[in-house]
Formats: sequence, C-alpha cells, structure tokens
Amino acid sequence: MQERVKTSFIPKASLKSERARTPSKSPMGLLNLISVILLILAIVGGVGAFLFQQFVTQSIVSKKASLEKARAAFEPATIKELSRLNARLLIGQNLLDGHVSFSNLFNEIEVLTLENVRFREFTLEETSPGNMKVSMDGTASSFNALAGQADAFGKSRILQESVFADFNVDAFGAVVFTYTATVNLDELKYTPSSSSAPAPEPIETTPPAEQGGEASSVDTQPEPTQPEPTQPEETTP
Repeated sequence: MQERVKTSFIPKASLKSERARTPSKSPMGLLNLISVILLILAIVGGVGAFLFQQFVTQSIVSKKASLEKARAAFEPATIKELSRLNARLLIGQNLLDGHVSFSNLFNEIEVLTLENVRFREFTLEETSPGNMKVSMDGTASSFNALAGQADAFGKSRILQESVFADFNVDAFGAVVFTYTATVNLDELKYTPSSSSAPAPEPIETTPPAEQGGEASSVDTQPEPTQPEPTQPEETTP
C-alpha cells in the first residue's frame, strides 16, 4: 500500500523566526563583571598597602639605627652634663637679670647730696608690686642750699618725681624738710662692674743688638801671666 503523505497548511516560517531571536542578556552577568573588577581592585590595593607598610617600617628601622649611631658618636654622658650646666647658667642669668642692686641707690644719694645738706632718716618701702618709694628727713644750711639739692636730685635717673615738703627753720637757723621720691628699679638692675683692674702693660724686650748699638762693658784686659821660674846659671871655678 502506498503511504499517505500528510500535508499541513500551517506555515513553518513563524516557528523559524521565533527560534532565530537572540536571547536577552541577564542583569546577573553585569553584576558579576562589576564584582570581579572590584575584587581585583581590592586585591591590588591590599598588596600596595602591604608593600608600602613594609617600606615605611624598614625606613623607620634604618633611620632609628642611624640616629643611635649619631647619638653614640656625640657621647650622651657629656651632652647630658653640658645640658645641666647650661640650665644652671640660664637660671643664674635669670636671677641676675631680676636682681635689684640697692647699693646703687645709696651711691646715687651719696654722690648727689651737697656738702651743706644732710639727711637723718631713710625709709624705703614698696607701694605696689614693682614700685618703690624712698622717704628722707633732711637739713639744709639755707634755702639756697635746698634749691641746689632739689636741682641735683632732679637730674637723677634713679630718683624720680622728687618732692621737698614740710619746710621749717630750727633753732640754729637751718632749714628742716622732708623728701620723697619714687625709685626707678630699671636703673637698679644688676650689671657686672666695669671697674675692673687694668691689665698689666706688656714689657717690651729688645735683643742686645738693638739697644742703641752699645756693646756690653766686658773687661777685655788679658789676665796677668806669672813669670816662669829661671834656673840659676852654673859657674865654673
């Protein structure tokens, strides 16, 4: 028997076109690619950070060793002793800079006091921190002498704002007064004394050939010679 051929009237072109469609890309593939890139960057960054840390550590170790060698070369014991000495010198210098020499005040009063003026009482008090006041009772032979004393104290750089008051004449005709002034402490700061002993002058020595061409007086006379003993002549009979 002949086999019957079954024919279909359904077009097959549509099925082929559906099979030929390109499959759509999944979003999971893009995420995987980004994850791989980030992982690679993280690994590279970690390796770079590790290498940089090792480099910094080695650099610190080498510099520390160089510092220890340099410190040993400078003798730490000597440096420590010199540092202590420097600290002591600085403390001493600060004490001297802040020291007030009141002996200069007495020297100033002694130099500026006139012959016909004398002071009997002396008081020095601190009116406020850093401010000193001097008070004295004095006697002058006359008002002219008192005026001269006021002029002398007015030229002082230590005694400032001088005030003469309470004028009176005693039984002997002398002028009695009181004196007050503020003390300029900046002028009383300690300074090393410049009145040191002068250095000895060097003694010039010149060789004998340069002393005016004068020869030294030396006795050039020959020493006396003793006569040789003579033998007696023989005489024949």
